[in-house]
Amino acid sequence: MHFLSTLYNLAWITPLVIGSASTNTTARLGPPNAICTQKLYHLDVSSYNYMFQNVQDNANMTYLTKLNQEYVGSFPYGSNFTDTYEAGMMEVTRTYAISGILCVPLSGEKNASNVQYLIHGIGYDSSYWDFVVGDDETYSYVYASAAAGIATFRYDRLGTGLSEAPPEAYNVVQKPTDVAIAIKFAEMLRSGEISGKPYTKIVLLGHSYGSIQSQALTALAPTAVDGVVLTGYSANATALPLWWSSTAYTTASLIFPTRFSPTEFTNAYLVTESIWTSQLNNWYFPGYSQTVADYARATEQPVTQGVLFTNANNITAAPDFKGDVLVVTGAQDWIFCYSNCYAVPPNSTYPNIPAYAQELYPAANYFSTYLPENTGHIVNLHYSAPETYQQILQFAEMVFTSSI
Repeated sequence: MHFLSTLYNLAWITPLVIGSASTNTTARLGPPNAICTQKLYHLDVSSYNYMFQNVQDNANMTYLTKLNQEYVGSFPYGSNFTDTYEAGMMEVTRTYAISGILCVPLSGEKNASNVQYLIHGIGYDSSYWDFVVGDDETYSYVYASAAAGIATFRYDRLGTGLSEAPPEAYNVVQKPTDVAIAIKFAEMLRSGEISGKPYTKIVLLGHSYGSIQSQALTALAPTAVDGVVLTGYSANATALPLWWSSTAYTTASLIFPTRFSPTEFTNAYLVTESIWTSQLNNWYFPGYSQTVADYARATEQPVTQGVLFTNANNITAAPDFKGDVLVVTGAQDWIFCYSNCYAVPPNSTYPNIPAYAQELYPAANYFSTYLPENTGHIVNLHYSAPETYQQILQFAEMVFTSSI
């Protein structure tokens, strides 16, 4: 298959009225120690997408399950699935309405030329980065960043939160589209279209599928950001078939009928079947609060089957990225490490599984890993989050103060 390439045109912006938020999100605007501005960005984006065939956006769960079964059964080569359900690649040009939030520290920025750019993963919207239960700021990375004097920009991925949810859950809402949007926002941060001033230093921070997009961004647009943090990530895809099957992804409007109307979300917008299938893949007991896990479940966001079928496609190296790289993955991450990120062969030159990602960055100025203990896939929502945040913020400061 041809690798994703992207074309970009322009973006126009309209203010987003917070009171008009649908039941698809319960997120606040931002933490009390930051001044946050939310806008709806209309992005003109072109991407080269996989064209699916023999699929229906409103198919019933019997057929959606059959598709997942055939996809998992063809892993890792995918030839049988590709022959039956894919019909090559096609350029798709659309305007997408994407909700983004810029948060500037209330007490002032250490350096107004620096920003952290945050991309969330599957099952969440951008509130993943500002996660609060009640008034507890422990899990809010935006709060921790504002306390450190660093601005953040985050957005709701297509089909989540306050961003639009196109009905085409296969041929539009998929990885190439998401990566094109991610690159577009990076360019806008650099040019000053987000804050009214250009950012000279950008640290990109992704989680899980957001990390997959971030890694693709550094490969396709290697000068768009200066440093990248890949959380909930490794280059090991061995456990992905278990994830695809054990999550038991189900039509969102069936699981959360009061939150996701079938008139707004086609049937191929999916959520995990239960809190227990989510626990298996995302949480490591007893390293988290059940109250936090329950709230994450109650606010879970959908993912399209198109994203699930394309998120692992075309993972390639970023030979021209010369910035700094940090990989942060829970030591007990199920999806990327089979719950043991130190399980490397005896003769391995790498100390842990996430460290193998260094092979994707042969020209990086700096590469390191951090593995918080007693932590599963959702690194931000385990008890280890405060220390994890300090590690990431130290890395960001290193990038911001570097002369490179």
